[in-house]
Amino acid sequence: MLKLRMVRKCAVVFTLVLFASTPALWAQNPDTLKMLPEKTLFCIQINNLDNTLNQLDQFLAGASPMPMGLSMLVRGQLMGVLGSPQLNGVNMNGNIVVFGTVMPGQMTQENPAQNIFVGILAPVTDYKQFIEGNPNCGEADEKGVSKITKNGADIMLAVKSNNCALLSWPNDYDKLVAMAKEVSAANSAGLAGTLDDSMKKQAATEPIWAHANIQQVSGTFGPMILGKIEEIKTMMQSMPANQQGVQPAGIQNIMSMYASVIDTLLKETKSVSVAINPKPNVLNITKTIYAVPGTDMANMFVSDASSKKENKLLPYLEDGAVMNYGCNMSTSLMKQLQVKSIDLLAAMSGDKMDSESTTKMKTLASNVLDCLAGPVAYSVSADTNSKPPFVVKYTLAVKDEKKLTPLIKEAVEMMTTSGIMDFYKSMGMDTGFTVKMGTDNYKGVSIDSAKLTMKSTQEGSPQAQMINNMYGEGFDYRWGITKGLFVCAVGGDVDSEIRKLIDQVQSDSAKQIGSETKTAIALLPGADKADLLVTFNLLRVIKMVTAMTPMPIPPINAPTKSNIVIAGNAGDGKLVVDIAVPKEHLTEIMGAFMMMQQQQMQQMQQN
Repeated sequence: MLKLRMVRKCAVVFTLVLFASTPALWAQNPDTLKMLPEKTLFCIQINNLDNTLNQLDQFLAGASPMPMGLSMLVRGQLMGVLGSPQLNGVNMNGNIVVFGTVMPGQMTQENPAQNIFVGILAPVTDYKQFIEGNPNCGEADEKGVSKITKNGADIMLAVKSNNCALLSWPNDYDKLVAMAKEVSAANSAGLAGTLDDSMKKQAATEPIWAHANIQQVSGTFGPMILGKIEEIKTMMQSMPANQQGVQPAGIQNIMSMYASVIDTLLKETKSVSVAINPKPNVLNITKTIYAVPGTDMANMFVSDASSKKENKLLPYLEDGAVMNYGCNMSTSLMKQLQVKSIDLLAAMSGDKMDSESTTKMKTLASNVLDCLAGPVAYSVSADTNSKPPFVVKYTLAVKDEKKLTPLIKEAVEMMTTSGIMDFYKSMGMDTGFTVKMGTDNYKGVSIDSAKLTMKSTQEGSPQAQMINNMYGEGFDYRWGITKGLFVCAVGGDVDSEIRKLIDQVQSDSAKQIGSETKTAIALLPGADKADLLVTFNLLRVIKMVTAMTPMPIPPINAPTKSNIVIAGNAGDGKLVVDIAVPKEHLTEIMGAFMMMQQQQMQQMQQN
């Protein structure tokens, strides 16, 4: 019953979120954000419903399995909710905002949601007509609240607030009445007073805009979340090792790591906003993360001259890759990220890594970064004929080879002395790491090697079979330095791959970005100069993952050449991440799944 009620609520929310709006109406109704409480937890706004739905229909056309367009589906659902085909009084050209806020009163850690109010501000052309013209809307009571019923069940409450209908759930009557008064008292602050100009512009112009105040979320839900993690850790203390040899201490250390990450994000993230803009051939998403001023996160979200140079290593990104990654972030930012990563590694390993090893690793990471010039490029490609079923290639610009070479040796040796291997053993994996310097020499380049092995401490167990199927005999590494570039290959025919990289670096021909990668980058103008750049192909990821599963799964051999593209830039205390999902990629994915369904049907018929 509870699940059914939750599903029904989610369906109603989805229907009413997709209700109305146009950017032009922000000029007619400029106080929408001012109407919301200053301490709003989150809000979701859709501008120009008809236009936005049409844009979504154009993007989904030919790729969506739905027999009808999204606009027809939404209108049909709205008719069902209100009981009127005419949608009387509904302003289909207005702005709609779904928001959540904390109501005054005592709040407990066990149930912080009890004082949360979730409401929907839906614009109407005439509120009286909205109530009287739709059969499912009942007459207002003495406080102006009307019930919206369907099939004899109350599904929502409605009350007039300015030129909007404020909607909420049947069990939130008192909260709705109180919030209607607050929303009606539009002021110069409200939520608008907490937003900068860029967020206000996004809210006014983007078809879909969402915002979350992480500091408010942290104060409301943070203690409960961290408390639950501590409960799990306490519970693990009395549990014995499982059949796969996983020690409770290992699980506790991982939970400590999660707690550390969550605690940092809650304390140092000010807010997050997301803007969505569907176009006929691409879906654009912009995510902006704002840091709390003065925190480590704010100090990381800075830019300098070194991070704004062109990344000349992008030609080393590979066409046909599962994922490509290019980075040109500032050295100071990379150092801070390394420190955070090592702190998390120490938290995960528990007492396996002492403070001396942690400090040594941080110093070593800083020294290595001082030897690098900034630009980075790496590619991950699927190789289903090998274990592990992928090949990774790294290329890093080097500015001090003499200092870097001994630091690399020291870094790989720390893998066996830092205590991290003991942590993996507590998780039921017997891990080994061996290093051999000067393994090979190719075209004047000295090639070093390493091997990381992983096997279950419980031979013959399902976990052992899974690890062997995923990683086989382990990860082979080969690396060297040539012409100012550090090159490294992991997995596959590693000796052949490292030689290909060296040939590519030493080639006298002009380095050109591959055609597939170039097409992907073009989806986000300026992405080639971003602090970080990622191309991602979901079908190739699925193909690689299916090769790692212990169960035999038919591979996906559908053709694919498009990629999702992500570009990120840090500066002024915020990180802006732009994402482009091409329609072509969505079409390829749907085609692949239809192919899989056909294959399954053929197999069933044969059996």
